[in-house]
Amino acid sequence: MNNLIISTEATSDLPQQILDKYGIRVTDVNYFVDDKPYNSKTNHMSEQDFYGSMRKGSDTKTTQVNQSEAFEHLKALMDTGKDVLHIGFSSGLSGTFNNFKLAAEELNKTYPNKCYVVDSLCASAGQGLLVLLVCKKAQKENLSAQQLAQYAEEVKLRINHIFTVDDLKYLAKGGRISKASAKIANILRIKPILKMDNEGKLVVTNKVFGRKLAINKLFDKMKTNYDPYFSDILICEADCKGDADYLAQLIKNNFGIEPIIVPLDYFIGSHSGPGTISVFYVGDKR
Repeated sequence: MNNLIISTEATSDLPQQILDKYGIRVTDVNYFVDDKPYNSKTNHMSEQDFYGSMRKGSDTKTTQVNQSEAFEHLKALMDTGKDVLHIGFSSGLSGTFNNFKLAAEELNKTYPNKCYVVDSLCASAGQGLLVLLVCKKAQKENLSAQQLAQYAEEVKLRINHIFTVDDLKYLAKGGRISKASAKIANILRIKPILKMDNEGKLVVTNKVFGRKLAINKLFDKMKTNYDPYFSDILICEADCKGDADYLAQLIKNNFGIEPIIVPLDYFIGSHSGPGTISVFYVGDKR
């Protein structure tokens, strides 16, 4: 990987040890809590403080990486003289990818080295898992940035994102379901099972009664199409570590693999709320 740089956004939820191991460069992201600005690098809130504030009724918002920010991030990498591969947050959920694409097109006009931008059609640790797979491919094989971009395109729609939320009011706030439906579902303890579709958008696939059944359902769905050739499994949790440990133990007991557990990024968490838990893995398809 000495001849190229792999880059992504902080929305990828990769732990610092993986970022350091592969030299992955990360674009910071901005968010707001009660209109106060925060940044994933300079003044990042702790997971407990962020989701705790949501439980207390704070208003949370996210903002995409604009074209100027994308340009400055990629330009700094291009200045090294190396080719750059940037794997971006799903275009189905944000305009961030398009801003990186436009920035790369502008930079490629003036630099002899080149920048390639891939729309991951993934979010959170799904985006991170795609980045990790590309890094491992680069470490094993002497591939160019362009070849790795093609590999990312080939594998990205096999990355599964399956998750559930604890309180539907946050999805209602974002307009994904009606407030009336959220209220009724919460009273009846109905928990939705959601996934990322092939357009990089979140869709509801099932509804179950109760939190424990919902978490078990995540594992049941994983069992139907998990590809054991790919040993990396990630779990994200929005201030619900006990539930994440429970899901990880199910996976370990059945597949002999210990998943990596990481906090859910605020770009997704601000819309899905505290108690969101998700599992990411490679399957035959989504």
